[in-house]
Parts: sequence; C-alpha cells; structure tokens
Amino acid sequence: MGKSRIANLSAILVVGAMSVPLLASCSSTSSGTSSGTAKQLAELKGSDTVASDEFGVSVGISGTNAVVGTSGAAYPGRAYVFNKTAAGWKQVAELKGSDTVAADRFGTAVAISGTTVVVGAYDHAKDAGRAYVFAKTAAGWKQVAELKGSDTVANDYFGWSVAISGTTAIVGAVGHAKYEGTAYVYNETASGWKQSAELRGSDVVAENGFGTSVAISGSTAIVGEEGYAKGTGRAYVFTKTTSGWTRVALLKAPDTIAGDNFGTSVAVSPPIAVVGAYGRANYAGRAYLFTDTDGGFRQTAELKGSDTTVGDYFGISAGISGSSVVIGAYDHAKDAGRAYVFAKTPSGWKETAELKGSDTVAEDYFGNSVAISGTTALTGAYGQAKYAGRAYLFKS
Repeated sequence: MGKSRIANLSAILVVGAMSVPLLASCSSTSSGTSSGTAKQLAELKGSDTVASDEFGVSVGISGTNAVVGTSGAAYPGRAYVFNKTAAGWKQVAELKGSDTVAADRFGTAVAISGTTVVVGAYDHAKDAGRAYVFAKTAAGWKQVAELKGSDTVANDYFGWSVAISGTTAIVGAVGHAKYEGTAYVYNETASGWKQSAELRGSDVVAENGFGTSVAISGSTAIVGEEGYAKGTGRAYVFTKTTSGWTRVALLKAPDTIAGDNFGTSVAVSPPIAVVGAYGRANYAGRAYLFTDTDGGFRQTAELKGSDTTVGDYFGISAGISGSSVVIGAYDHAKDAGRAYVFAKTPSGWKETAELKGSDTVAEDYFGNSVAISGTTALTGAYGQAKYAGRAYLFKS
C-alpha cells in the first residue's frame, strides 16, 4: 500500500517556472521547542470500514461536528459524519455522492462548517472531478448540491482540495490546463449553490499545481501551488470585495528552494495564514505563518516539530483555529506519524503539545490529515489496522 495521494502530487509536477518578486514580507522568527501532552478524547472509525479503506485520509471539524473521509471503500469512497454527544462522539451519517462509481475517490478531500459538509471526488467522470455538498436536515444528512467548475474537463481533478466557511465553498482543480491548476468559489443562494468566481495565480504556468490546497475563512481564501519552480511552491491570498474576489498577496518563504513543496497544505484564520512545506530540509519539513497587517501579509514565524528529523514530512497537513495551529508529520517514527500543536504567546509561537494516537504504530501515517476547531484537534491515521484507518480527537 502506498502513501496518500496528497504526498504524491509533487511527482506529477516536474516543470518549474521563473520566480517573481514577493508580494508579502519574508521576515522570519523561529518557533519554540517546548512541548506538552494533550488528552485523547476519542478514536473514530467508520461503521463499515475494512482493510484498505483508508479512513482518515481527510478530516474536518467544526464545533461538535466532524467529518472523516476515505479514499478506499471499494474506491467510490465515503465520508462519515460524527457528532459530540453526552455519551461521546458518535457516527451520525455515512455520505456518498449520488452518482459516484468505482474509482471516483469520493472522500479524499473533506471540509465542514457548522452543519454543511463538502466532499471532493477528484477522479469522477474521467478525472474531471466533482464536489458534493451535504447539509443536516430534519430527516438527517442529505446531499444538496453537486459542484463542478464552469470549464472543467477530463483530467482536471476538480475536488482535489475543498474548503468551506459558512455559505461559501472553494474547490481546487489541480489538473486544470495541463496542471496549471485553478480554484472555484461557490455561494449558497436561495436557488442553490452557484459558482461565483474562478481563482487563478498571477503568473501560473503548466505543472504549477495551483489548487493543490485550499482554505477559506469568512472573506479570506488561500490557495496553495505546490509545484511552482520545480517544487519550490508558493500560495496566494484572495479577499472578497464589493467587486468580487481579488488577489491580495503572494506568499513565499525566504529560505524555500526546489523540492520544498511550499503550499502543499494551507489554513487560514484571519489575520493569520499557515502554509506547509513538507519537503523543506530534506523532508524534515516546515510550516510558515503569515500575519495580515496594514502593510500586507508578513511572515511572522517558521515552525518545526520539537523532535522532527529528516524524512518526517512535517507540514504535510495544517489546521488553524484562532491562535492555535496544528501541523501533521505523518512519516515521523517509521511512518507512525505525529501532529504538533502550537499556540501564540507573548514571546512568539510555541509548541504546546505533540499528538499521537493511543494505539498508533509504524506505517499508520498519523498526521496525514489534521483539523482543529477551538480546543479540539482531529487527526487522521489512514494506515492504521491494515489501512482500514482511524481518526483521533484530542483536547489541544
């Protein structure tokens, strides 16, 4: 069994491009190295998941609701919704697309906001891809929309990445235009979910992979572009204005080089944006924090795990909620994996906890996916139990 499709994108993106001036400052501070522990609240699995389903390949959390995707489940894929009750976290729904079939990979990307879930199926319709929106109703969780880009075609991989905030969703199509990539914004209206914008980088070319990762919070969106300049990578920030979505910043770290894969993961909680670079420092990995100030987005921290080493892939996944950040490092300790929680303090960003599952072992890939809402962090371990997979909840 191989690694998740997220980590393999850089093998596709092999052509670079010329660098351009940075639109965001590159000043940097280092993170601290102190670490504590966090309480594991629950271990989740799907009600019918079996070996090779890869439950936990994607995760999302919003308050007392969580969603966990699979990339297996006979490959049409599934996503499972959990709710926190007085008796603990319980599965309340199993989601599938209304027209998904074998090899669609429904569930390899998931996102949740309140009681609305978005699930990507990037291999649907000859790899054109789709994304599906589900909402909680009086009768349970129901599919309310099937999304595709206005110009998506075969091999676009629409649904490779998804994000949602309130009534606005964003979907990445990393394969569009010979892997140049693009991302689409949708809004919920009285007549359903409608595409409201198509986002592009200012100078993206073939093989850049714009849309590798997406994140959104309110009127701020961020899109990762892992393949830029032979895998140096970068990310773009967009904001919604009265005239539509406008590109406001191009993010890049001052020390990234080819193969660092800056942009493989992104997260945003204004005024802070997070960008992962799992290839940095011989795949030890890093994550970079940028803060929106009056002068634009400025790099304010460079994070690494307190015990991460070469080959750990720190930065493969990222999440943020307020002033708490969680970063996955799924190759740590012979691929058992870890996730690290950081908090903003008066003296800078400090590591406050190192997460691992209570029963994770080598090749479980804990940390392949991460999410955080308030003080609750959710981490996937898609390799656990012969790739049946698990997800773990922690009080961070």
